[in-house]
Amino acid sequence: MLHRLRSSGLQMFACFLIINISLAAVFVPFDLWLTTTLMRWQGVDAFANQEIFGFILSPLGFLLSVWLLTQISFSFFVEHSVITILLAKHDVGKKSVIETLQLILARSWRVAKIVLFQSIGVGVLLVSLVWAGRWVYGLMLADWDINYYLSQDINTVWMAFALLILVTLPITVFVLRYWASWWLALPMSLLQDCSQWQLFQQARRISRDIYSYIFWGHIVWLTSRTAIFALLAATLFVVFRPVLEWSLNSEDLQYWWLVLAASIVGVIGVLLTFADRFIYAACQYYLLRLQVKRHRFVSTEQRLVAVQERQTRRRPLIWAFICAIVVVGFYNAFHSVNALVEHLQQGSHGQITAHRAGGFLAVENSEAGLKKSIELGIGAAEIDVQITSDAQVILFHDRDLRRLALDPIIVEESTYSEITAVYQQQGLASPPLLSDMLELYSDSIEFNIELKRYNTSLALSGAVAEIVKTIDSAVIISSLDTVLLQAVMDEFKEQRPTNLRFALIYAASVGSASIERDVDILMVSQQWLSAWKLLEVQQREQEVHVWTINNASEMERLLLLGVDGIITDEPITGLAVKQSIKDLDLSERLTRSLRHWLSF
Repeated sequence: MLHRLRSSGLQMFACFLIINISLAAVFVPFDLWLTTTLMRWQGVDAFANQEIFGFILSPLGFLLSVWLLTQISFSFFVEHSVITILLAKHDVGKKSVIETLQLILARSWRVAKIVLFQSIGVGVLLVSLVWAGRWVYGLMLADWDINYYLSQDINTVWMAFALLILVTLPITVFVLRYWASWWLALPMSLLQDCSQWQLFQQARRISRDIYSYIFWGHIVWLTSRTAIFALLAATLFVVFRPVLEWSLNSEDLQYWWLVLAASIVGVIGVLLTFADRFIYAACQYYLLRLQVKRHRFVSTEQRLVAVQERQTRRRPLIWAFICAIVVVGFYNAFHSVNALVEHLQQGSHGQITAHRAGGFLAVENSEAGLKKSIELGIGAAEIDVQITSDAQVILFHDRDLRRLALDPIIVEESTYSEITAVYQQQGLASPPLLSDMLELYSDSIEFNIELKRYNTSLALSGAVAEIVKTIDSAVIISSLDTVLLQAVMDEFKEQRPTNLRFALIYAASVGSASIERDVDILMVSQQWLSAWKLLEVQQREQEVHVWTINNASEMERLLLLGVDGIITDEPITGLAVKQSIKDLDLSERLTRSLRHWLSF
C-alpha cells in the first residue's frame, strides 16, 4: 500500500511539473509581450519608478490586471484537475502519467469550459475588488505615498479598507454563492460522461447541503497558506541573507552561491505549491466521492468510467506535442524576456546633469560650460541664478565676487554693469544673463535653474517666471529656499506650462518641508537618501535626483538603485558609468543591484 501511494505521488508530481511547464511555455511569452505592448502604448519607458504606478492606475493597466487574474485562476484549476484525475486513477489502480495527459486532452474542451466558468467567476470577484480598490483609492487617498498614511493618517487607511469591504460585499457574496454551487463540477467533468448542463445541475444538487463547509474550508485554506508563506519567507530571509551578503560583497562575486540559493528557494517553492494543490484537489475529490455516495447519483464504476478508459495509440503524438510546446515556449520566453528587459531599461539608468553648467569642464555657471555639456550630449545642466539690483537675472552662485573675481561687491546690491566691469578688469568673461542662455541653448539641453538669494527679497521669483514663460523647451526650477520656491510656484498657479517642473533641494538628512509633496523632483544629498525614502518618493510619482556625485563607483551604485538622476562635476565620468551599466547583461546587472540594495 505504501509503495502504491509513493508511486502515485511521484506520478502526480511529474504531471504537475509537466502541466506547469506547458502553462508557462504558453502564457509567459504572451504575458510578457502583452505587458510590453501595453506599457509602450501608455508611454512607460522605465522600471521601478513612478511611471509604473501611473500605468497600474490607467485603463490599460486595469485591462492587464483583468487578464492576469483570469489567467492565474485558470492555471490554478488546471493544475489541480491533473491531481484529481490521478487520485481517481489511484482508486482503480491506474497510474500512467501519459494516460492522464491523454484524458486531459481528450476532455480538454469540457474541462476548459468548466475551468473557464470558474475562472471567470473568481476573476470577476478579484477584478471587482481591484476596481473598487482603485475607486476607493482615488476617493480617499491623495497619492501612492502609503508610507505617509501608515505613519501620519492611519485612520484614513482603515476607513478606505472598511469602505472597500462594504462596497464589494454584495458582489463577493453573489459570486461566492454561485461559485460554491459549481465547485464540484470540475472533478465531475473529468470523471464521468454527461452534458454540460447536467454537470452543473448535479454539482449544484450535491453541493446544496455543504455550502458552509465549502466557504469556511476556503477561508481556512487561504488563511493557512498565507501564514505558511509569511513564515517561509521570513525563514528564508534569515537563513539566506548571510549567504547573499557574503557572496555579493566579496571581491569576486560568487555567482554559484547565488545560483544555489535561488535553486533551493525555487525547489522549496515548487514543492510547497504542489503540496498546496494536492491538499486542495484531494479535499475536493474525496468530498465529491462522499457526496455522490450520499446522494446516490452514480455508482463507483460509473463515476470512474473515464479514468478506466485506456488509450495507447496517441502516446507518441502526445509526447511530441508536449515537447514542442515546451521548446517553442522557452524559446519565445527567452526572446520575450529580453524584449521586456530592454524596454524597461531604456529609461532606468537615470539622467546625468552637469553641475553649474559644465562641472569641472569649464568655469562654473558659464556659457562655455553649457557648450561643453551640449557637445558631450549631456541631458541637463544645473545653473545657479541671482537677481541684481537693476533686476537682471544672471548665472552666479556666491553672495559676492570674492572667490571668482577677487572683488567684495555683493551681487544683489550691484547692477549688472557694475558686475561686468569687475570681470572686465580681471580679463574674465562676465556672468551671462539667464534670458540669453535660455534663448540660445534651451532647445539643446534641459536647464535646471536653481534660485539663489542672500536676503529676504522675493524679486527673483517673479523675474525668473517672466523669463521662463517665453520658453517652450523643458525647464526645471529648483531651490533650497522653500519660501522662494513657493513664490515662483505661485507665479504659475493659474496656468502652468507642461514643459515646466519644480524641484526642492534637500541638504540635510533629517526633516521634511511642507512643500515637499507639491514639487515634481526632490534633489537630495547622499546623507538624506535611504532605501525606504527612495521608494516612498518614487511611489508618489516624484523623481529623486542626487547631488553632487563625482565618484564613478558611487554613480554606479545610485544608478543601479534606481535614482532618476545624478548631478555631477564629472559629466564625462557620468556618461561612461551610464553606458557601462547599459552594457551589462541582465544577470550581472541584477546581481549588482541586489548587492547595493542589501547594503543600502
